[in-house]
Amino acid sequence: MADQDAFTPTGRRSLRALPKAHLHAHLDGSYPLAAVQALARRRGISFRVPDAFTDVWAFFDAYGTVPELIESHEDLAELCRALVHAEALEGVLYLEPAIEPQLYAPRLGTLDQVTRTMLNAFAEASLDSGIEVGALLTINTDGDLEISEDLANVAAAHAGRGVAALGTAGFIEPGNLGRYRRPAQIAHAAGLPVVSHAGQTGGPDSIEEALNELGARRIAHGFRAIESATLVERLVQEQIVCDICPVSNAKLGIVPDMSLHPAPQLLAAGVPVTLNADDQLWFSAGITEQYEIAREIWGLDDAAITAFARAGALATGMSAGTRNRLLNGIDAWLATGGVD
Repeated sequence: MADQDAFTPTGRRSLRALPKAHLHAHLDGSYPLAAVQALARRRGISFRVPDAFTDVWAFFDAYGTVPELIESHEDLAELCRALVHAEALEGVLYLEPAIEPQLYAPRLGTLDQVTRTMLNAFAEASLDSGIEVGALLTINTDGDLEISEDLANVAAAHAGRGVAALGTAGFIEPGNLGRYRRPAQIAHAAGLPVVSHAGQTGGPDSIEEALNELGARRIAHGFRAIESATLVERLVQEQIVCDICPVSNAKLGIVPDMSLHPAPQLLAAGVPVTLNADDQLWFSAGITEQYEIAREIWGLDDAAITAFARAGALATGMSAGTRNRLLNGIDAWLATGGVD
């Protein structure tokens, strides 16, 4: 991607062409808008994205409307393929979508059947796009306790064959994650890392909970680690990646001033930080827009910006071949010598 549309009309390096890993993208909030609208039209329904959400609960209510549109495995596969193809246009070489088959099961079949549909669609789109996809099968810690071991077992059954990690996500932080030790153990036994949401609505204690209770090796969000120097030091020493989503943080009112977002401070301290879109369908900003914030609002030069992209190479589910493509592509992009 680095030598394709490497420069913008102004002579600056194209952030869209920068090779990237997209590690924090919830599948059901990331489908391309045009694909969702096309499905809605087939249902005789008008679908639109609101300009803003009154609060996070309004966002959650909206989020659930997309799974309701999906009536068949082919509907689901169509949207999964559309996402992968859209990410190819954003310079993404490795995509780790957070999947929740429980949003479709048992309505469309078992957890395993729904998961297979998603994984098969990702594999098909990977062949077309050249993007490697490793799914992050995700437990909602606000409500999936009873099926959490079932979800972990499905993840383990597909470990290394489409599933790259087990995730935990919940709005309540800390989330009493000790309840999910057994699913985490199932994942670890299958060779899957655990990636946990923390440090968004909760403080540093929520991040420590994910690290200590579940053995998480990546943190989804995690920007509130900046409130604890001790935790920041731990993240640096253990190279715990924080998959941060600037636009999402602002749209949900969690970070009121984007210019004061902690991501640059964490990066400067040595914490591996990736930039991600979280729920681009609803926030109308893909992964490239997150990098534009780093350039335009945080004032980072291109060398500093590549640190976010390089951190993506720490994703353990990524193949060695894709890792080499990513890192070599980043070097090539930076070597093009654009004008800032």
